[in-house]
Amino acid sequence: MSVEKIKIEKEVNKKLSRRASARKFFNDLDKSFTDIVFDFEKVEFISRFAQKYIYQKHNIGVNLTEKNMNNFVENMLNIVERDYTETFGEL
Repeated sequence: MSVEKIKIEKEVNKKLSRRASARKFFNDLDKSFTDIVFDFEKVEFISRFAQKYIYQKHNIGVNLTEKNMNNFVENMLNIVERDYTETFGEL
């Protein structure tokens, strides 16, 4: 089992606002790993990025997990996750 650990703040930014940034980030992601851990340490803010992030998370074909999220980032991702689940159902 191969695990990749990625610091979001270094790979994208500490303020995650654009869907296009999420799209580019996932397009550039090395998908040869079976598991990827995204470290959100130092990420201060997330907005529209969350929508594309959750969509990609469910459709990329890799097991993704997150760690070190502040309350704001975690709450925003949870809100978008609930909306995604209500729209597309459990995967």
